[in-house]
Amino acid sequence: MQFNIPMLLTLFRVILIPFFVVVFYLPF
Repeated sequence: MQFNIPMLLTLFRVILIPFFVVVFYLPF
């Protein structure tokens, strides 16, 4: 399995965006 930069950035974004949405919507 070969990784290139655009694919890695897309994967990173797909994982991080929901994570940040959850973090921002959780009450602290």
